[in-house]
Amino acid sequence: MSAAVTEVMAPEQVYVCLWSHAGGVPGHIHFVVQPACAEDMARFDAFGPALQVAMGEARYFPPAVEVERVCHRLREALGSSSAGA
Repeated sequence: MSAAVTEVMAPEQVYVCLWSHAGGVPGHIHFVVQPACAEDMARFDAFGPALQVAMGEARYFPPAVEVERVCHRLREALGSSSAGA
């Protein structure tokens, strides 16, 4: 997945994180694959986990149409462009 994100988005880095935090006890997981772009690191003056926190606190999320475009390109990069794959 990291290679596909790198191919599609060309970020400086790709963060891959696994969080499990239901009251400090594993109960559910979040698997996060985040492109870390220079413009975001500069905008928030942060990187790594601090960048994730800063972006979340600022509610800085891409528009839905951009997410859909990237997802389509990721499916192609991963070789499964068929619906439901």
